[in-house]
Amino acid sequence: MLTEFELGWVVGILEGEGCFFITRRTKGSYGPYLYTRVTVCMTDRDVLEQLQRVTGIGKLERIRERKDPKHKPISQWIVCRSQEAIELMVAVYPHMGARRQAKIREVLAQVEKRPA
Repeated sequence: MLTEFELGWVVGILEGEGCFFITRRTKGSYGPYLYTRVTVCMTDRDVLEQLQRVTGIGKLERIRERKDPKHKPISQWIVCRSQEAIELMVAVYPHMGARRQAKIREVLAQVEKRPA
C-alpha cells in the first residue's frame, strides 16, 4: 500500500513519462491474449529504481546505449503482469491529467472486452 506522498510521486512520474497500453499475443497454446502494460523510459536509472522500490512491482531493463558516449543509456521500468498493471492504472487514475486518464480508460475498456 502506497502512502499518499508515494502515490503522488508515482503519479508525477507516470504523468510525465508513463505509457499505458495493451499488447496482443496472437499465437500460443491458449490462443490470442491481451497483455496490459505500464512502462516508463528514461536515462535516469536511479529514478526507475526508486519507482520499482516504491511500487514493489515491475522490472528494470536497459533498452539501449546512446551513440554519443556523453549521453546516459536509456532504461525502462515495465510492469509486465497484467493484473499489477491494471491495479496501478486504477490507483493513479483519479490523479492523472485528462490525456492520461483517457488513455487509461481506453486500455481498461479493452481489458473488459477480452474473453475470460
